Amino acid sequence: MRGIRDRRTWRWLPRRLRFRVLGLVDVVVLWTLVAALTTAGAWWGLDSYRHHRDYCTSNRDLRRVGQECIGVTAEAYSFDSDLGDILGRIEDENERARTSGKQVVSVAVVMPYTSRSPGAAMSQDLIRHSLQGAYVGQKAHNEGHKSAIQLLFANVGEDLSHWKTVTDALAARRGGDAPVVAAIGFPNSDDVTLEAVEKGLEPAQIPAVSAVLSSREMENPYLFKVSPSTDQLVDALQLYVSANEIDQKNTFMIADIRPDNYVANLRAVFDKKFRKPWGITDDKVERRTETYQGIKGSEEVTSQVFGGAVSAMCAVDARTVFLAGRDADLQPFLEAIDDAPSCHRGPDDEPLRILRVSTGRAPDTETEEMHDFAERNSIEIVTAVAVDAPRWEDGDGDERVPKAFATFARSYDKLEKGSNALDDGYAVMYHDALTAVGTAVVHVMHSGTEDVSHNDVSDELRRGSPSTGCAVGCVSGASGLFTFADESAEAEESAGSKRVYGLWPVCKPVPIVTFPVKRHDKSPLYRTYEVPGKNACPAP
Repeated sequence: MRGIRDRRTWRWLPRRLRFRVLGLVDVVVLWTLVAALTTAGAWWGLDSYRHHRDYCTSNRDLRRVGQECIGVTAEAYSFDSDLGDILGRIEDENERARTSGKQVVSVAVVMPYTSRSPGAAMSQDLIRHSLQGAYVGQKAHNEGHKSAIQLLFANVGEDLSHWKTVTDALAARRGGDAPVVAAIGFPNSDDVTLEAVEKGLEPAQIPAVSAVLSSREMENPYLFKVSPSTDQLVDALQLYVSANEIDQKNTFMIADIRPDNYVANLRAVFDKKFRKPWGITDDKVERRTETYQGIKGSEEVTSQVFGGAVSAMCAVDARTVFLAGRDADLQPFLEAIDDAPSCHRGPDDEPLRILRVSTGRAPDTETEEMHDFAERNSIEIVTAVAVDAPRWEDGDGDERVPKAFATFARSYDKLEKGSNALDDGYAVMYHDALTAVGTAVVHVMHSGTEDVSHNDVSDELRRGSPSTGCAVGCVSGASGLFTFADESAEAEESAGSKRVYGLWPVCKPVPIVTFPVKRHDKSPLYRTYEVPGKNACPAP
């Protein structure tokens, strides 16, 4: 029986070589052939590895940049284990959209998809809630209309800096069977967000609908905002304090000093609205302003950063304090007050009121520990918010509750049953951003346009009006009815000044929240752009 070493059994070897004695030349030729094939195979494998090692997915939709996977994809990718369920649901809904027989359009959710590094733009909870809100909006649109929306996961990185990779990919997807018609998301009011729109989306004429941007510095003809601006949030505070008994003499302002667009804009708005009439002065002798070094993202700050500011505030016995900072700064601020003996007040003293603004009622700002801090130090926190989910969930029949909120909340409850995930406001706002795009798509198709494009959606987003009961078309958002205000025609533009476009929500309600005690608000509900006696918004 012939063994494997018997070359007469090697069928791949030419017959003349199997049955003859190999000479030196034959051996050299044979081994040269083997070496050549081995080298070619190794080179192909190495080249293939080098070609694919920079990508996270086989279709090369996501490129590996450091520890992140950057790019745009319609398929669920394991950015983080916490997102597995919602990414899978969206991928399944995308597949149903593509096989529905309807016209399909794509909408990109532009934001970070991980939160591993200190200072990341969004926490993992906010990322999950945002995607859940967008999914609820996607599913509602696809089940109720003749068009279908496919959501694209567009990861710009934890610090938002990889926007060019994303915007280039979106520009390339404007055609085809499921063309990109808009992008939603954009979580932070900062320079990199504006750069992404100005240099990435505007040249491609893709409208960006931000869910939570509020700084008035976020101005671009292709940037629509679902959140009230900082001016409007502070106007709601003004309406509240004018209708309620708030100390307007013993005032103080504490502001984050970082070069952060959002907090810098908020500080400027507080200055503009309250400084002179409320006696907030930076006079060298009777100074009533202080600063601190705040945080953004998942970093933690200690109460020590507020030490000097709190000492100065309590030294002048301030009773009304304006806090120009982010949600994460509130707890260490209260801890600093609790630790400062000069801040301790008697039970009969006028309470210390902290006036601030926020997207929603983040759970971290209303914990039992925060409740105890506030009660022990006779503190009342007054916040103007874009979303007041706890009150809206309890307010069945209340005319201040947005009509579409209950339907949204029931759908969301299937994703996060019994949780307080709606409280931070992100799920509601991302839902409303997608609903705004979906509403525009529906109106474009009603006008007779069969193939909806990004230009059609951009134009339609500017057309709505809340007048005559929204006859021209409103967005039925979970945070209230609204349209977008185009201020470009009426803006006064002087030489060298920055162009104003507006595109902020019209008739958006801005509730006021008090903590730890829920007080009955004597002021009317503030609605953006509504001027009592001159115009009137429809019920939210």
